[in-house]
This record gives sequence, structure tokens and C-alpha cells, in this order.
Amino acid sequence: MPSNSTRHTIARQWQLLKLLPDRHPGMSSTQLQAALAKVGYKTSKRTVERDLNELASLFHLRCNNKGMPYGWYWQPGRSLGEAQQLQPDALCPARQIVLRAWVDDALARRLEDQPLSDDMRLAPLGNGGATLDATVDDSRALMGWLLSQAGSIRVQAPEALRTAVIEQLRQSLALHDGGH
Repeated sequence: MPSNSTRHTIARQWQLLKLLPDRHPGMSSTQLQAALAKVGYKTSKRTVERDLNELASLFHLRCNNKGMPYGWYWQPGRSLGEAQQLQPDALCPARQIVLRAWVDDALARRLEDQPLSDDMRLAPLGNGGATLDATVDDSRALMGWLLSQAGSIRVQAPEALRTAVIEQLRQSLALHDGGH
């Protein structure tokens, strides 16, 4: 059984995740420290900063470090709702993969504004759409995002991910075809 201080740390960090906004520019560590204090977690700004850095290694958090103070927020398309669905083994850092896919023009424009990763590249194609290359976490969140974009994206690699997406889409289609 975890110690009382461990339970307190987990509860504080969970509360911190709940406080984070879902868009840029985010909240500063000072703002988050004050918000935590209002709900009963009195802690230092430095502890909040350490918590944010630790949580960013496990969850899809972003730090807006273009100006001071830095603002923390959920990566676009991600949320605490996804975090609440995590299985215990999903708390291990996800394996990184290189996603290669064809995307339609509309999704390519959205990805230009909200890239999937720092190394994401979009190469426009002459016959429409673009080739997407990005290093991403191989996670349930990625699968959920791919399925939510199913009409606008065609996964090309890795093959295991392509196969998994096709299988999920087949299961969904079978469910909807057989329903009354």
C-alpha cells in the first residue's frame, strides 16, 4: 500500500491534470499553484513545476515556452478524459513510432496549425492531399485520433498500426451493418 505522502502526491498531480486548460497559451505554474491551493493542495511553485515536468513525460501536455511565464496545457486533441480511461499498464511511457500516412487537404491544413510532433513533415502531393511523416507515441490516444480522422487519413506505416486501424474500422462497420 502506498504511503500517505505518495497518495497525497498522486492526488495533487491528478488535480493538477484536471486544472490544465485544453488550449494555448495555457496556465503558468504560479496560476496552477494558486488554483491547487484553492482546492486544498498548498505547495511550492517549484513542486508544481516538477510535477508538470513529470506529468508531461506520461501525458500529452505542452509547455508554451515562447514567452514568460511559461504556460502549460493539454496537447491539441488530447484531454483529461483520455487520461481517465488509462489502463494501469498505460502509465509506462509509450513507444515512439514514425507514422507515415496520406492525409487529405483539409486535415493537412489543420495539422499545419496543430502539428502532431516537433519533427512532423507534410509533403503536398500533385493529385491532392499530402504525405504525413511524424514521430508519435504508439498509444491508445493515437489510435483514437486516427479513427476520429478515418475519412481524411490513410495510414501507410508502420504496417502493424495500419493493420490495427483497418481491423478497428472493420469491427465498427460490422457493428453498424448488423445493428437495428
